[in-house]
Amino acid sequence: MFCYRRRVKYYETDRMGVVHHSNYLRIVEEARLQWCNEKIMDYGQLEKQGCIIPVQSASENFLNYLRFDDPFRVEVELKEFKGIKMTFSYKIYNEDNEVLCYTGESSHFFAKENGNEQYLPYLSFRKDFPNEYKKLKELGA
Repeated sequence: MFCYRRRVKYYETDRMGVVHHSNYLRIVEEARLQWCNEKIMDYGQLEKQGCIIPVQSASENFLNYLRFDDPFRVEVELKEFKGIKMTFSYKIYNEDNEVLCYTGESSHFFAKENGNEQYLPYLSFRKDFPNEYKKLKELGA
């Protein structure tokens, strides 16, 4: 499991003073990209080499509130890696009181950068990124 930590920013909150539901996907994306940067390869480098990792699906469960300036952590776990697809799970905890505030999951696939075309061809991550593929396999998912 990988932990990403930071504090809630003011712009992430709504009129009620809590993190707006739309910002949780952004937060878990930050955490997932940091996971990728530390465990596999800098995501910017992957894109420069023609690999993009679009979201295929996402689900969320809102269990409690985070408010402005609350310290929190996102626990990121690679649940499944199938060569061309992978699934992550997320848990967000308020670090002041250890309350679980959010659970979620997202699925992604590897694709070749294809400009603005709607069709994204799958990428053979094993063939095109053998070292990174090996790292993902070693993570045990």
